[in-house]
Amino acid sequence: MTDRVEQRATMVHALREEPGSYARTLGDGTEVIYRMRPSDGGFAAGWKRPLGGDPADSHEEEFSSHADALKYLEENFDAPLDRE
Repeated sequence: MTDRVEQRATMVHALREEPGSYARTLGDGTEVIYRMRPSDGGFAAGWKRPLGGDPADSHEEEFSSHADALKYLEENFDAPLDRE
């Protein structure tokens, strides 16, 4: 199992029970924080690079359920790598 696959599985496990955050360090040493939080009757899910400062270093979307938000994070786990 590759490191990315293991990290994705760990993130899903950590956020499956309740909203929160999961931090990951990319190959260049940059930290990415994946977040899920309650929002207006649903959930918001996304990621940010805390030291980036550039709006392109964060992303968030709204979902009607916790399961949909978690699925989105799982399917888009490598999306922050586009900026690496």
